Order: sequence, then C-alpha cells, then structure tokens
Amino acid sequence: MKYYLANNGQQEGPFTPEELASRGITPSSLVWCEGMTEWTQAGQVPELSAYLLGGAQAPSTLPNGGFTNCQQQPQSPFGGQTPFAPQQPETAVFPKTWLVESILVTLFCCLPFGIVGIIKASQVESQFRIGNYAGAQQSSADAGKWTKLGFFIGLGVSLLYILLVLVGVVGSSL
Repeated sequence: MKYYLANNGQQEGPFTPEELASRGITPSSLVWCEGMTEWTQAGQVPELSAYLLGGAQAPSTLPNGGFTNCQQQPQSPFGGQTPFAPQQPETAVFPKTWLVESILVTLFCCLPFGIVGIIKASQVESQFRIGNYAGAQQSSADAGKWTKLGFFIGLGVSLLYILLVLVGVVGSSL
C-alpha cells in the first residue's frame, strides 16, 4: 500500500509503510490511501500499527464505517478529487497564458523580458491543473506584465533607433 501523509497542512507522498516509519509517524499522524473515505489518524489504520512511534496499537475497527483495506471503495480525502487530478471548482476559469505573445516578444522585441514572460506563461497551465487556481492567476498576471513590459521597451528602443537614424541622415545631408 502507498499512503499520503498530512504534514503541516500539506499533502506528502505517496509512501510505503516503511517510508512512513522512517518519517517518524505517530498514532495521531493523519494518513490517507486510495480506498479511505477521509484522512485518518495512523493509529486507527491496522496496517500501520507496527510502524508507529511509541508502539501504539490500532483499534480493531475503524470509526464511522472506515475501511481497513486500502483497496476498497476508492475515494479521496479532497472532496471527491484524487490527489493527482483535482477537479476544478465551477467558478474556476482557465486564465490567459500569454505564451504566444511572450514568444513573439522574445523573437521581435526584447529577449530578456520575453524569456521571463515565457517562463511565467508556462507555469499557468501546470498551476491550474494541480488545482492551484490562485497560483495560476498570479502566473498569468506575471506573464502578462513581463510580456507587456518587453513589448513596450522593445517598441521604445525601435522608435529611438529610427529617430537616431533619421537625425543622422538629415545631419549628414546638411
């Protein structure tokens, strides 16, 4: 079996029971594996009793009709979402990535700002897919900021160059 561990509000894993033991799980450590209906204290999972610090033995039955075998009724502790493919809330709208614009800015305007825009743009989809909607929005805003900055700086430099060429041509003809 592979178990996930809740550590300071963050999901870690999956881990084998031996790996959990090396991480120093206690009877009150929260764990979850496919088949459990919710996060459960490790002391309440019979399969983990031999791996707990302090040697506490798990009760013979789980409360609330919990399952002792992680192969039964696959459900997730994340409100019906699996740890690797979270479902997006109905209000979540996929933010603009700015990838095409960033690539064009990199090629035609301002290389350094365009590259930063590409990096930020590539983070938008990955953040959205893992369920970090705020992170996806922030990456989109950052990508837009760097892309626009690169575009306007590139445009300004180009206009300045054209102005200098025109001044040089007019100055050499006098």
